Amino acid sequence: MLRPKRDKSNPQISFFTKFARIFTMLMTLVYIGLGLLIMFAADSLRLSISNEIRYALGGILILYGVVRFVRAYQRNKRNIEDNGYED
Repeated sequence: MLRPKRDKSNPQISFFTKFARIFTMLMTLVYIGLGLLIMFAADSLRLSISNEIRYALGGILILYGVVRFVRAYQRNKRNIEDNGYED
């Protein structure tokens, strides 16, 4: 989808952009929290999976959450440097 050019003299952040940024950060916390929950609280949740699978799945979710956070942070930083404002 093509976006119209923005007037750089009057930078504005749309509601969708703000929502997408907040949602991305929220989902990184969800992935990390779910990974920790699977790794350390699986017994109290009565999950019947082996320890190896539990730690592997939890580690993958934590790693994915961290990668998503780093990518979102870099994208926001790049937009600020390129445009002079947050996108």
